[in-house]
Amino acid sequence: MVEVGDEVTVSAFEAESERRADLARPPGQRTFEYERTADCLLTPASSAPCPQTNPESPPLSLTCEDGPPVAPLWRRRLVNDGTGWNMRSDWACPADLLPEFGERDLRRLKIEPLTVNQQPSEGPMLVTKPVIVYAEPAEREYHVVLFGTYGVDVVVSPVEYTWDFGDGETLSTREPGRPYPAFDLTHVYGERGNAHITLTTTWSAKYRLDDDPAQRWREAEGTAVTVDQGVEFDVIELRTKLVD
Repeated sequence: MVEVGDEVTVSAFEAESERRADLARPPGQRTFEYERTADCLLTPASSAPCPQTNPESPPLSLTCEDGPPVAPLWRRRLVNDGTGWNMRSDWACPADLLPEFGERDLRRLKIEPLTVNQQPSEGPMLVTKPVIVYAEPAEREYHVVLFGTYGVDVVVSPVEYTWDFGDGETLSTREPGRPYPAFDLTHVYGERGNAHITLTTTWSAKYRLDDDPAQRWREAEGTAVTVDQGVEFDVIELRTKLVD
């Protein structure tokens, strides 16, 4: 491969993003023209269209799981300034041209919280009697756009549930619990007072890019959380009294 001019190469994703951004402009406002080819054998002063190539293959060290390697990206200024074609990015795998949907992107989603379910559903609650809690897990689906041009399908799923019972006690579990007559997740209040139950749900995500030729689902890094607060209730104690 031959690089003409002094321009440095960047990552395949950066180069592809630049190409997309430039091509999204009206024709009269574009700065560069682009070609993907193994090699661009042109002198700086040449006005011939690229490619003029030799049959060069990708490096043997480059193996891709998602398809054959993608040839280097070359670009040239539309206003010929004598610099000619320059390699902007080297050989890459198809996935290298696509953005990742990361933890920051995940936490920007407005995920609808899972709600607190408790039995009894409202107060008062009795001291020493178990309160059942459970969630109704459901996936949430979104379609977002990254960097202005990359459409992404995102599916988020609950992976952990943390219950705060309002009396200093918490419970974390990967199980959502079930309603009565199951007693999977319960809490017993030991003192009178008032409280409310709060559910913090931790979500993971998978994503698929519209431009991915394999249409492959990928795991997103990181997690997001949502919080839902249940109704406030009194915790009371029933005492028996002997009467004549």
